[in-house]
Amino acid sequence: MKRLQAFLPLTFLLAASGMAQVTTPAATPAPVPPPASAAEPSFDELIEIKATPYRPALTRDPFSAPTDAEQAAKGDLVEDMGVKGWVRRGGKIFLVATDSRGNVRSLPVGYNFRDGKIAEITEKAVTFQCWDINSTNRSAFRTVVKTFKREEGKR
Repeated sequence: MKRLQAFLPLTFLLAASGMAQVTTPAATPAPVPPPASAAEPSFDELIEIKATPYRPALTRDPFSAPTDAEQAAKGDLVEDMGVKGWVRRGGKIFLVATDSRGNVRSLPVGYNFRDGKIAEITEKAVTFQCWDINSTNRSAFRTVVKTFKREEGKR
């Protein structure tokens, strides 16, 4: 009983302070209006047709052919390469090849093209692994073998 009497004044004090906060007008928060974006648009606003201009980031002439500089920057295709032969330098075998622009280069095994790579160079042919240009999957490839041909009239 003594414990209950000790807690009664404390309980009344807390209750009175809580009522005082509720009854004072300064302590009551102002009602918050709902945000305007949360309101649903009307039916007329939903069916209204608005003009949206098309502004492309890249503009070019659709009828112009790609330039040689643009194609060279992308890399060569296996189909455009002409194989001339092979050379051995420093114990490694290199492919002697020409591209579509007439440039002659010596390329090692494993050289990457835009659509493939050199898989093997033998004395009679070179083997390429080709994949789709537009795909990132390089595990699915086709094998292209190009043989070295004698050039007529160059004896």
